[in-house]
Amino acid sequence: MWSSSLAILAFVLLSSFTVAAYTAIPSDILSELTPRLSPTAKILLPSSSLWPSASKRWNELSRPSYSAIIQVAEERDIAESVKYANQHQIPFFAFSQTHGSDYGLGRFHGIGISLSSLNRKIDLDKSGRWATIGGGMKSKDVLDYLWKRGKQTGTGGCGCVGAVSPALGGGHNWFQGQYGLMADQVLELRVVLADGEVVVVNDKKHKELFWGMRGAGHNFGIVSEMKYRVYDVKEPKWSIETFTFKSERLEEIYKYANKKLDGKGDPRLLMWGTWFFNPAVDAEKPIVQFQWIYNGPFSELKKLSKDTHDLKPDAYSSAEVDYPELSPSLGYAADQYACQTDGQGNRLLRGIDVDQYDVKSLRKWYDAFAATLMTEPAFQTSFCILEGYSTQAVQAVPDKSTAFALRGERLLFAPAIFWQKGNATLDEKAKKWSREMYLAASGSSKKKTYVNYAHGDEPVQALYGYEPWRLKKLKQLKQKYDPFGHFAFFNPVSPIGKRHGDI
Repeated sequence: MWSSSLAILAFVLLSSFTVAAYTAIPSDILSELTPRLSPTAKILLPSSSLWPSASKRWNELSRPSYSAIIQVAEERDIAESVKYANQHQIPFFAFSQTHGSDYGLGRFHGIGISLSSLNRKIDLDKSGRWATIGGGMKSKDVLDYLWKRGKQTGTGGCGCVGAVSPALGGGHNWFQGQYGLMADQVLELRVVLADGEVVVVNDKKHKELFWGMRGAGHNFGIVSEMKYRVYDVKEPKWSIETFTFKSERLEEIYKYANKKLDGKGDPRLLMWGTWFFNPAVDAEKPIVQFQWIYNGPFSELKKLSKDTHDLKPDAYSSAEVDYPELSPSLGYAADQYACQTDGQGNRLLRGIDVDQYDVKSLRKWYDAFAATLMTEPAFQTSFCILEGYSTQAVQAVPDKSTAFALRGERLLFAPAIFWQKGNATLDEKAKKWSREMYLAASGSSKKKTYVNYAHGDEPVQALYGYEPWRLKKLKQLKQKYDPFGHFAFFNPVSPIGKRHGDI
């Protein structure tokens, strides 16, 4: 851990929150670092044949610049990589499945620490109540492993995202009405700190850090593994009903949705939606899709959704699947379009969290979305997601018990812009478009944003809470565990309460 005198000096330096530019890595990195790593760890340089696949990202727009990538095979490889980087005053950045889209990542120049090889560590405890999950595991791999053993738990909705990283930012999931956030399932973490020290973090050891890791964890360390609650599969079936409407009925649909958001519904029921261009329904404007997603048989969902059918949609479909097929049925499987990591695509994602639908704001957001989508062919695979979660188990957890500050918000809006890289004019147009939609949809002056969906220019309070005590506590933890600001590239906590380019 950092000494108190160094921490005080670092706090002063960090208050400017400026990351210096660094020169190339030492030419002897292979001979110096290789003996310190495990036999199966790899140090990749840009000349390596493995470099293109190792450096490929889901979002090429906010691309970190790596001078070397260390593919770690064990926890000690992470620690030694961090110590080496500090020794040579080189920034480091750890990543798992490369889905972070904060534009601050584009400021990074240094050593990448890839956790992707920590993807075989998963063990179900003999008690059957928790599992140990490696820092490089994918959500789909965890789901499949547990399902074969009659277990389930909350993971990322997209099968391609990491199993650990989303929990550090709270972690919305299909089961959160029943079990809570992903962060609420975390029992223990093994964390490599900014100076390379490895610590065990739980409700007894490093208790304050345990608070911060569950909601703002990417500010404080690199997680090599976590102990995570799991549950028996009691109901394997999931049912989906999709109601498709033309946009003229947007106000009617979301006024109806607000009436259904009374907080007293079934914790197994989720309200979902997507806006996208489907010329089979409407050749001139994006359609409005409204969905019910239910952990139970279709016969039960049909009773819950009877009044939705009274809206008389323009198109309708339904499905009943086992849990492993839920994400694929919604288009979020690891090999489907939303998850594709081909090294050619730019992605721009934002999140706006609210407690209910502000219909006037939704109309402004839709109009901003439609105006550009229908006039710029390069963006026509873009879409908007309206995620509506059951929150009974989320709100049953005391609000002050973790760093996650958005337990009261039931709805998450997310414009997702997709286009091919290589056109700077389109890049700037996408950024402007995204900002227009964000400002239109957020409504309140106190905007709130799910940190895992943040773009990086939101006020820091929007991510970590407007209550003064929250930011104060996070800054104190930052000063203690990362005083030099090594973890400063993905939605960082700044000592001055603002970050680069706040909206």
